[in-house]
Amino acid sequence: MSPTRKAALLAAALAAACATEPVRPSPPPPVPAPSPAPAPAPRVPVKGEEAIARQPALPPLKEFEAPVPRLVTLKNGLKLYVVERKGDGIEALRLLVRRGATFDPEQKPGVASMTAAMMEAGSAGKSQADVAAAADALGASLGVEAGQDALTVGIGGMADKLPQMVKLLADVALKPNMDPAEWKKLQDQRVAELTAARAQPLTGAQLSFKAAVYGAHPLARPVEGTPESVEAMKLEEVKAFFQAFGPDQAALVAVGGSAEAEVVKRLADAFAGWKRAGPPPAAPPAASLPAERPRLVVVDYPEKPQAVLLVGQPAAPRSSPDFLALTLLNSVLGGSFTSRLNQNLREQHGYTYGAHSRFTFGADPGPFFAYAHVKTEVTGPALKEMMGEISRAVSQPLSAGELAKGRALLAYELVQMLEHAETAATGISALYVYDLPLDEYRTFVNRLQALTAQDVQAAARRALQPDRMTITVSGDRKLVEAQLKGQAAALQLPAPQLRDAGGKLVQAAAGGGKG
Repeated sequence: MSPTRKAALLAAALAAACATEPVRPSPPPPVPAPSPAPAPAPRVPVKGEEAIARQPALPPLKEFEAPVPRLVTLKNGLKLYVVERKGDGIEALRLLVRRGATFDPEQKPGVASMTAAMMEAGSAGKSQADVAAAADALGASLGVEAGQDALTVGIGGMADKLPQMVKLLADVALKPNMDPAEWKKLQDQRVAELTAARAQPLTGAQLSFKAAVYGAHPLARPVEGTPESVEAMKLEEVKAFFQAFGPDQAALVAVGGSAEAEVVKRLADAFAGWKRAGPPPAAPPAASLPAERPRLVVVDYPEKPQAVLLVGQPAAPRSSPDFLALTLLNSVLGGSFTSRLNQNLREQHGYTYGAHSRFTFGADPGPFFAYAHVKTEVTGPALKEMMGEISRAVSQPLSAGELAKGRALLAYELVQMLEHAETAATGISALYVYDLPLDEYRTFVNRLQALTAQDVQAAARRALQPDRMTITVSGDRKLVEAQLKGQAAALQLPAPQLRDAGGKLVQAAAGGGKG
């Protein structure tokens, strides 16, 4: 059979088969199994990243011999603290008078501060511009400032300009012009500054916290005064405040490269004739802390995008034996960028750019407070975290790592303070103002090393009562109050006490607590 014939028969057979068998649908193609996800590309480390992530070990604190000043008493009773730093080209001089804002009349806060301003506004017949030009010609910095416990006149510059600096210091300290025209200008300027400051929620929080927590105590009043008190103030009141200054309540501080003998002689000659020009100052009236404090204070700043949280209470004076332990506690809680508060509220939750805490140690029990600017919409959660960290600082001891870090931080801060004549003079000034021993800084590191976590926790428990702290919230009341109600049960929050931007009571909390 030919090939052609075979092909024809095969085709006919296939056609017959197709005619008698039904057509069956083809099965669907199999679904392919999913391809395994490609392995992630290996991460390329950034140069230096490992070094940044690795925390350096803290070396043991080295022996450090801080300066011990020599104390000289001049013939008129004026004390002189001298630290000679051979080879230092800078000399810093201070006159300290123990007449700060605590001595302000109760109804006239700001007298000490305005006295300082007038002392800087011209002296020995020279205008303020002339005095400033004389300081500039020496390359010196000159200033007068009143704090809570003391008024300070300071000058610092090149050590070879010591004679001129001593004269300028004595002129400003002893011979202020007290010119009426300058007074009017400074008075108007201060009133404007204080009025403008009240537009800031932080100012409102600070003023309201102090007023609520300290009541009638001098620490309740702002050092700079209020717009109302400064506007009502008379130049004669400032003159009388200045005339009560005397050498028996003052001290000089000199730190720098000038020879000690020359420093003592020049300062003794410049201040030898100083006598009190008016009657001796009356002691400030005894004032006690309020027995009760409000738990919650709100200061209304409508439509502000941020709120200020400020939480605290009266704590301890500078004379407290717990000073160093509390300072160490604060370095861990809120005294540095890596502190608990900042790591929690900023780094972990993103509520704020920075959260801080501090103790304000003074002649009287100054406040402890923690504070932060937070986004208004997270006021409640941020307050909960802040209070949690404060409570933990009291209820739990510091870890070994925190204790070591806190010690190192304070030791480095001491070295930093003492490395420059100007800041060292400020540190030495505290020895006089708070009656501290001359070797306060010499023994600082050893006393710091001796502190244990148990010592720090015991000091915290003596000084701090988180459940009695006053919580001050300064921001948009409509938006923050609802959030505070959400935290009321957990934080034992009553209805708030309302205060205005100047700290004045607007509405007492339900059940009292006027503060």
